[in-house]
Amino acid sequence: MCELRTPIPGVNLGIGQEETVTPQGGATLTFGVTDIAAARGHLERNGVRFDGDTREIEGVVRLATFYDLDGNTFMLAQRLDADQAGRGG
Repeated sequence: MCELRTPIPGVNLGIGQEETVTPQGGATLTFGVTDIAAARGHLERNGVRFDGDTREIEGVVRLATFYDLDGNTFMLAQRLDADQAGRGG
């Protein structure tokens, strides 16, 4: 996992590595949250389909991939590093 800051506050670019690649176009929009379990629970109670369990890159970030009704991929991300803890996660 690599994350790059942009000049726009709160907008970062994250790059992750996948072991197997299935070609499907497009970028994944990621929503930063302060409590991924609460955010995921809210979405699941409203019928949103997730792709497996929430993953954690130890000490850095927790990630949960989900889909909209058209099958587009989105992601929730909760930052775990101390540098970002006070900045809205």
